Amino acid sequence: MSRSRRSSSNNNSISNTRKNRKKKNNQIIFFSFISFCVGYYILDYIAAMEKPPLGVTFNILLGCIIMSVAAIIMVYKIKKQYFPKKRKRSNRVFLEDQKDSDSDTN
Repeated sequence: MSRSRRSSSNNNSISNTRKNRKKKNNQIIFFSFISFCVGYYILDYIAAMEKPPLGVTFNILLGCIIMSVAAIIMVYKIKKQYFPKKRKRSNRVFLEDQKDSDSDTN
């Protein structure tokens, strides 16, 4: 009876860990989207002003850097969360099969 409790508690802890990881990834994706929007605002509106604070070139570079870093983080987290790697299964080799193939070649 205690063995089934252990396995169910292990399954609960694994599912809780997955939920927490997914929640954390979703938060990172959300904040990177918000920072992408901030970078776009800096690039499109503030840099287009007649006399922007800190100069036009600085605002253009700042907006582009924020947008690119946010996009890279967002794409990486989405790819990692929703498109995981598929594991390759190795071919099982039995000793009996190897013996038969060795005798066939001789």
